[in-house]
Amino acid sequence: MNVRDIHENDISSCAEIFSRVFSHTPWNENWNTQSAYERLNHFYQSKGFCGVLAENNHVIPGFVLGNIEPYYSGSIFYLREMCTDVTYQSSGIGTQLLKYLEERLLLLNTHSIYLLTEHNVPAASFYQNRGFKLENNTGSFIKTII
Repeated sequence: MNVRDIHENDISSCAEIFSRVFSHTPWNENWNTQSAYERLNHFYQSKGFCGVLAENNHVIPGFVLGNIEPYYSGSIFYLREMCTDVTYQSSGIGTQLLKYLEERLLLLNTHSIYLLTEHNVPAASFYQNRGFKLENNTGSFIKTII
């Protein structure tokens, strides 16, 4: 398994994985490849983009991406999306991706990662088991505008 930086020509393959993963349980969101491509390409084109993917014999089983942002204490990384294709989940790929990402971020003088995810999905325990802490001082606020 090779882990490397994401390049622009990888976004389409990542979008295919993303649409498959997030259209199924536990998320059950209505993604298709085009909408996933638009989301991931938006992040890719954004300032501070950083992303890595796993690759095995020209197959991409997973990726993680986001943006490095300035903060009063130095640069921080906002992990926007991470997913492993359903046939590769629980195989250690996610752990490898995070490890490589952390090494990459340290080289970029970025020492913190933050993310948003639901509390009741397997992703929450995945992150907690890899050293992420649930921050009790912050909350996610959402407003639907009609």
